[in-house]
Amino acid sequence: MAKTVKKPVIKQEVKENKYFNYLLLIAFTVFLCLFSTFKITGDDDVFWHLATGKYVLETKSVPSTDVFGFMTYGQEWMPFEWGWDVLTFGIYNIGGFEAISVLRTILLLAVFWIYFYIFRKFKVSYTLIFFSLFALSFAIIDRLTPRPHLITYLFFALLLLIIIQYRYFNRSNYKILYFIPGIFLIWANMHMGIIAGAFLLGIFVLSEIITYFKPITFGTKETRALDKNELIRLIIIFGVSLLVMLINPNGFATYVYAYEHTKMKMLQTVNEWFSPFSERYGKGMPTTFYKVLLFLGVIVLFDAFKKKDVFRALLYIGFALYSVRAMRFTVDYVLILFIFIVLAINSFIISLKSQSIKDFIEKQPILKIALVALFVYTYSPILNNTIYLNFLQYYRITGFGINSDFIPVQLFDFMKANNVQNVGERVLNHFGTGGFFIWNFPDKKNFIDSRNLNDEIFFKYNDLMSKRPGFEKKLDEYGIDYAIYLAPDLVRMPEEMQSTIISYFSSSPNWKLIFWDDKSFLWVKNLPKFEELIQKYEYKYLNPYTYSYFRQQIERGLRDDKQTVKKEFDRKLSDTPEGIVINSIKQVFGNKINN
Repeated sequence: MAKTVKKPVIKQEVKENKYFNYLLLIAFTVFLCLFSTFKITGDDDVFWHLATGKYVLETKSVPSTDVFGFMTYGQEWMPFEWGWDVLTFGIYNIGGFEAISVLRTILLLAVFWIYFYIFRKFKVSYTLIFFSLFALSFAIIDRLTPRPHLITYLFFALLLLIIIQYRYFNRSNYKILYFIPGIFLIWANMHMGIIAGAFLLGIFVLSEIITYFKPITFGTKETRALDKNELIRLIIIFGVSLLVMLINPNGFATYVYAYEHTKMKMLQTVNEWFSPFSERYGKGMPTTFYKVLLFLGVIVLFDAFKKKDVFRALLYIGFALYSVRAMRFTVDYVLILFIFIVLAINSFIISLKSQSIKDFIEKQPILKIALVALFVYTYSPILNNTIYLNFLQYYRITGFGINSDFIPVQLFDFMKANNVQNVGERVLNHFGTGGFFIWNFPDKKNFIDSRNLNDEIFFKYNDLMSKRPGFEKKLDEYGIDYAIYLAPDLVRMPEEMQSTIISYFSSSPNWKLIFWDDKSFLWVKNLPKFEELIQKYEYKYLNPYTYSYFRQQIERGLRDDKQTVKKEFDRKLSDTPEGIVINSIKQVFGNKINN
């Protein structure tokens, strides 16, 4: 009897449905637009950048000494980000803070689109691409503010695109390299991230030199070694790119100035200059993402060894060492190594023996539908802020403009309405309001702002704010006649009032409180020129400090001067009916005040 021969089962190839890819692209784009649209919160830098852009356009000159502070006027200051300042001030004139927010979103979309394009060039699946890009958006969440580092992120992406296109896809298309000096010329007048960009380009050139001298060891069919003329051309382009970095208002001195700033003692008090492995950062999301990606960089080394790719290996080693120095450099590592980490993961997926697993990851719609659902699921919590306030516990509010719950808009409105800035001569402003001050009052000068001009002004400021011995005398020496203090955490951490100059201003007969809310204070010196303001607006009894630490003063006011207490109470309740402090006062003293 003849044996039955079984025919081999031919597994039908799984076809990818392109419409699910389109859905992923659209859903993620909407997510990124929402994720990058939030109000300015706790970012005073935005305002002095705008003020600088206004100054440059009005004077048609880029200053080399300070023009914004009365304590630092005439001291060295090189606004090396002046190009960004002019750009954003011009955009502000067109559409206000809303237009600046749109610019931020456009820049981030451009970065993510370039990454998407690079991944598709390497035929990475849509599933892996958008899962990775989603993770990336949270990894850089701390750096989404509308400041000049966004230009660095865009130019990182463009530089990587040019390098990858030339190195991995078309060695003969050398003309694409000619864009690099142009990028560096713009970059040199936008942000000091260009130094990291030069480092990235230098690693690329070094890897090509190594491959040229060791073509058998490091050259492959995909990444052949350059010939002599090609290498010389690349080195010349690198040299020209370094030279155009000097085309800025202060030439090489700009970089000396920037380097000297990294040596300032005050940076020892600034969070972003601490090591990412410092206990200060704990397990925050950006820090955790960075550490995970730093560890995952090992697979880039493995992939580079496997493919004899010296560029990827040097890139990981170089930027890993670069990033561990300070938290502010970690996002540079994340953005630059991200592409190669994803490519290494993709190589692992391709190497899997099971075609069904590969099809499930790359072609089957299940994961794509799940990702689309995830992106859509985030829309509501982003719009109602629960993703920030509850899940991420961030001071972030979706929308356009300024977050007046964090930035003292109400205080500055009060100052404008009552001309305080013109009655007073010299302000002692909180570090986090110096930029907002010069933006609102361009013809006035502040005490300090977040430009970090030098150690001297910072330590003078710190001596005053922390009530170091002799600070009262210093107030007189500096000619301070009114003071602003921003305390965004006042309600949660009222002890800040005891440990800072708030306690002095609140208890000294030489100073009068004329405005306060849940986050800010305004005092004026008890001088004749402020007499009218003091008589009209002084808070003798009701304010956060007396309520928290000297309630006997409120009790005394209710006993001896109830009419004034009621007047203060009614005024503040009318001005800020939802205020936490005034409503706490109402709960405790409301009956006594109104009866």
